[in-house]
Amino acid sequence: MKKTAFTLLILFALYFKSFGAAAVIKSEIDINLNMIKGSITIASTKAETVNLALYSDMQLLSDDKRIKYNKNTNEYVINLDGLSPVIISYIKNISSETDTINKDFISIYSSIIPAVTNIEKAELYINIPENFQGLASQFVTYSQNQNTMLFTYNTLPKNIYFAASSNYIIKKITQKNIDIYTLLFKEHENLSYKLLQKAAYYIEMYENLFSTHFPYHNFIIAEDVNPYGHALASMAVFGSAIIDKDFIADRSLGHEVLHQWFGAAIECSMTDGNFLEAITTYFSDYFYEKDDRIKYRKDILTKYQAYAAYKNFPLKDFIYNAGRKEQSIGYGKGLMVLHMAKNKAGDDAFMAGIRKFINDKLYSSASWKDLLTYIGMNEDFYKSWILGKEDIILAVNNTGYQNNTLTFNLIRKGGEEEADVPFTYISENHTVTGKFKTKKGVNQIVYTLKSDNDTFIIDDRYDLMRALYPAETVSSFDYLFWADDILFAGDKNEDKAFRKVFPNIKDTVHIRKLSLHHLKDKNVIIAMENTVPQTVAELLKSKLTFTFEIGNTTYKIVKNPYSKGDKFIMFSFNHTKESLNKLTHYGSYSYISLNKNEVIAKEKNTMPNGIKIFGR
Repeated sequence: MKKTAFTLLILFALYFKSFGAAAVIKSEIDINLNMIKGSITIASTKAETVNLALYSDMQLLSDDKRIKYNKNTNEYVINLDGLSPVIISYIKNISSETDTINKDFISIYSSIIPAVTNIEKAELYINIPENFQGLASQFVTYSQNQNTMLFTYNTLPKNIYFAASSNYIIKKITQKNIDIYTLLFKEHENLSYKLLQKAAYYIEMYENLFSTHFPYHNFIIAEDVNPYGHALASMAVFGSAIIDKDFIADRSLGHEVLHQWFGAAIECSMTDGNFLEAITTYFSDYFYEKDDRIKYRKDILTKYQAYAAYKNFPLKDFIYNAGRKEQSIGYGKGLMVLHMAKNKAGDDAFMAGIRKFINDKLYSSASWKDLLTYIGMNEDFYKSWILGKEDIILAVNNTGYQNNTLTFNLIRKGGEEEADVPFTYISENHTVTGKFKTKKGVNQIVYTLKSDNDTFIIDDRYDLMRALYPAETVSSFDYLFWADDILFAGDKNEDKAFRKVFPNIKDTVHIRKLSLHHLKDKNVIIAMENTVPQTVAELLKSKLTFTFEIGNTTYKIVKNPYSKGDKFIMFSFNHTKESLNKLTHYGSYSYISLNKNEVIAKEKNTMPNGIKIFGR
C-alpha cells in the first residue's frame, strides 16, 4: 500500500512538473439519482496545507485523520505530509434552482466540485451519460474518450460550472490563443458562426479598450433549457427562448463577455455594495449607445424617478437585481455615478484609472471605494454617492434679465459639498457649454448673453444624477408599473388581470361611475373595449384627445391633467392577458398597439432636455 501511494506521488510530481499540491478529481453525473458522485485525490512532494469548502447540497466522505474541520471558517483543512496522497469522496444532491439534471440535459452552475484552494495543477474527469456532449468552465485543455471528459487546470478554480446535453452541437474558433466555443442545441446550430464571430469581436474590443488580455484560456456560449441570461467565469448562458433574438448577439453577449473581467476575474468584496453591474452596464449597453448617450442617461433618470426616487437606498446597499427598483439604483444610478466621475476626472484620467484598476485587481476582489480611488475621486465624492442616498435636486428662482445680463439663484440639494453644475448657452451663431462651481444651498449666478433671442439651459446633457423637472418628465408606462396607489376603472372584476402587471392597484371603480373626483391627483388605469364610454369622454374631452384602432389592442399613457404632480392616466383598449405581459417589456414607451398580441406600432414621448432658464 505504501509503495502504491509513493509511486502515485512520484507520478504526480513528474506529470505536473510541480512540487506544489496537485489534484485528480473524478466526478460522475447520475441522472437517475439526480446527484453527482466524486472523488478527489490530492498529493504533494512536500508537507503543506490545502483548504476545502463545500457548496450547498454537498457532503464529504473520508476517515483520513489528516483532514480537520475548522468550524470558525467552515472549511476542511487537509494536512499533506509529502509522502502519501489524501483521497476524499463527495456527493452533491441537485436541489438548487440554478442546477438541472434530466435525461437530455445537464447544467451545474453551483459548481460541480468542492472549492479546493492552494492547488497548483489539476485534472478533472467527468463521466457523463451516453451520447452527451458538454464543457466545463475555465479549463486549459480538454478531451473526451467515449463517456469520460478530461479537463486540465493550471490553478484549480473555486467554482467549476458544467453544461452537457444529448442535443448539443459543439463548435469552436480560436482567436489569439483563446478558444471560443458554442454549446447550442441542434435546432439552433445555425447561430453558431454568428455568435462565435460576435464573441471574438467583443473579446478583442475589450482587450484593446482595457489594454489587457482576456482573463481565461477559453470562452463558452452555452444554450440552456431554462430562461437564463447570465455570465459565469469563462461562460455565458442564454435560454433557448431568447438565444435567437437579435439583442443577444448585438448587446447581451457583449455584456456577458465584459462580465469575464468584472464579476468573474474581478470579484466584488461587497463591503460597500455591488459595483459590478454599474461598471459592466457602463462599458457595454451604454458604451454601445454611441449615437445618443444623452438620451440613454435621460432614460436612466426617468426610470429611476419612476421606480426609486421616493423609496431609494444608498448604492452601498445594492447587492443584486431583485426588481425594477434595485435595477434602477444598482445599474442606473451606479452608471450615472461613473459618468460623473469620468467628467470630474477627465476622459484620459478616467480610462487610465480603469486600466490600472483591472491590472491590479485581476483575480482578486475589489470595492466601490477601490474603483473610485483608482479613477481619482475624493472621500467627499465617495461618501455622497456610495454611502449616502441623497440625489441632486435643483431649483431656480429670482430670475432676471437686464442689459444682456442674466441673473438667477440656483439652489442645490444633494451631491458633494462642492459640485459642478453644467449649462448650455445657445446664441444665433454658436453653442457654448460650461460648468458652474456650486455649493449646497443658494448659489447666485450671473451670465452675460448676446441678445434676448438667446437660450440658457441647465444640465440639458443629463450629466448629473438628479431629479427631473416636470417640464422634462416624459410620460411612459414605467411610471405605473410600480406606482403607489393606482385607481382602476373598468368592468367588474376586470382589475384581476391588471393586478399581475400593476400590483399596486389599491382601489377600483366601475367605468360607468367614473367621475372627476376619482381622477384628482391620482394614478389611474382606464380599461375599455371597442368604444369609449360617455362618462370617460365627458371627463376628458376638454383636456385630452386620443385615438385607437377598432379591433386592435392599444395602451396609451398621458400625464394626468387633473394632477399637480407626476401622476398619470393609462388608457387600455381591448386588453388581453398576453398583451399585458408584453407591455412590461415596453416600459419606456408611451403608446403601443398590438394585433393578435403582436406589436404593430409603438411611440415614445419626447420633452425638451434640461432646465430652461432663459429663451423662447
